[in-house]
Amino acid sequence: MNSIESQESRHDEVLFFRTDLDGKFNRKAYGGKIMVIGNGRIIQFPAKREKVGQNVSRQIKNVDGIKYFSQLQIKLLRRTVRDQATLDSDRGQVTAIREWMAIDLLTSTGLRVSEAADVRCGDLKAGYGESALFVRNGKGSKSRTVQIPDSLKKHLKQFVTWKQSRVEPIGADDYLFIGKRGPWTCQAVQQLVKKYLKILDLYESEKSVHALRHSYAVEFYRQEKDLRALQKQLGHASVQTTQIYADVTAEDIQKQIKGLWGQ
Repeated sequence: MNSIESQESRHDEVLFFRTDLDGKFNRKAYGGKIMVIGNGRIIQFPAKREKVGQNVSRQIKNVDGIKYFSQLQIKLLRRTVRDQATLDSDRGQVTAIREWMAIDLLTSTGLRVSEAADVRCGDLKAGYGESALFVRNGKGSKSRTVQIPDSLKKHLKQFVTWKQSRVEPIGADDYLFIGKRGPWTCQAVQQLVKKYLKILDLYESEKSVHALRHSYAVEFYRQEKDLRALQKQLGHASVQTTQIYADVTAEDIQKQIKGLWGQ
């Protein structure tokens, strides 16, 4: 399966800052884009955090009650949180580092919010030839194994190592996401997603968080055209539940062929 983030969007607006020897920041445009340069490294993030880039639609797609984000919107969300994590790391802060791990997990697996909050450090299956995540308590109290891309596998391993460096518990049953008050709750995950969606002007009603799961499913089916595999990934009891994502992509095709050859 190809990663949802297989190609970086060229439509994102980014800022370019250069750190001078005196520590001051100077803004500089480059080739129509603006990028961030700090400590000898290039970092990118959206120029206008309160608005979506000009070429990225703000509208959340809604087909038969299924709300989902476009591929460009998901890429913009991922890039925004990832670059904030880089900045937090440089500043010795930790908040966005955890947030980026959560966003990467949600958008790369299609996990439900409750499943993401419940992930433990020992749930990563990263042995030789393995690249999977064990979901302990899915819908209906059912467990399952979700296949994950190598990029997420690497990120999860790095995150656990980072937690260990902070002397956080990383036992098999210890929660992956913890805060000052203990393990993250579903509400904590929902709030962090909501925060970034609002920053990007992508938030719409109370269903925006679950739309990440729908977005994963729509993109998965577009690339693989395999309902059975998607059913296993999402943990649906019946493939009929998964069928809605095939219907969504079918409607997209209808829009594309409408007026073909002037008909």
